[in-house]
Amino acid sequence: MNHRKAFLVLSIAWTVLVTVALVLPMVVLRERLPDPIATHFSGSGVPDGSTSLATFPLVVLPGWVLFAGFAVVVGAVGERRAHRAGSAAVLGAVAAFFGGITASTLWTNLDHTAWQDTRLPMWHVLPVLVGAAVAGFAGWLVGNRGPDESGAESDEVDGTAGLDLEPGRRAVWISSVSSRVLVIVGAAGVLVGVGMVVLTGWQVALPALLVGIVVSALSTVRIRVDEQGVRAAFGPQRFPVRRIRLEQISSARVASHRALEVGGWGYRVLPATTAIMLRGGECLVLRLNSGRDFVISVDKPDRGADLINALLAERSAM
Repeated sequence: MNHRKAFLVLSIAWTVLVTVALVLPMVVLRERLPDPIATHFSGSGVPDGSTSLATFPLVVLPGWVLFAGFAVVVGAVGERRAHRAGSAAVLGAVAAFFGGITASTLWTNLDHTAWQDTRLPMWHVLPVLVGAAVAGFAGWLVGNRGPDESGAESDEVDGTAGLDLEPGRRAVWISSVSSRVLVIVGAAGVLVGVGMVVLTGWQVALPALLVGIVVSALSTVRIRVDEQGVRAAFGPQRFPVRRIRLEQISSARVASHRALEVGGWGYRVLPATTAIMLRGGECLVLRLNSGRDFVISVDKPDRGADLINALLAERSAM
């Protein structure tokens, strides 16, 4: 059994196990719970909504099944180790999150005669969030095992022309890309905001101004490749910045991607891929040592891939 099939079997078993674990406490503790039970609380922990015991599983299970189903499919279909690691992280984090919510809700209602008498301690929130983060990291460690499946793109490197680096000289590649749509939307937001300032005042205009400024600031990206690695800086202000050190990269290539293939426009994070996508077409694709791909839509990405692979070859020869 290869790692992908093993992931499919284990992830389905995990999904079933968690589903049972979410329902079983409600059955075991039903005699000690009010009916209906408090399921929604205000910021002070006072209940302001309830659900019958019979329908409470329908509040928890759909979210869990939806996330788990997505993770199982991605991990089973994906040919790379990063697909399995990301999917296992989702399975762990979401299971801990929904399990924590269920446990907190039942504990709060336990041994009360009416749901209005319950109180939710606010400290419950922190263990649920921390538990989800820890479970997600543990899932990633468990899933991040074994090689990529045969046929995956792990060994494929496109656009490498055998660039030769002169000893003692520093090589740098800089390119950029902008999204016309985001530029127009950002400019429109700023113009609308300015107009609303004149007509209605700051309070009404502030949301439009903020949207316009933020969108404009993220509408362009400038990529720099040098011996330190890859640096992606957004907007004319060159901030925020995403840095990838050269030692984190195993190879670089050029590949054509559409926005939907990497989760949409902007900065996207999927189980096996992170992307900076401002336009479709040829992109610089970095294969990281973790098994993930980092996709950057940028002009003339072949020159950047050439330089990265040459820098990696120079480093390995040292």
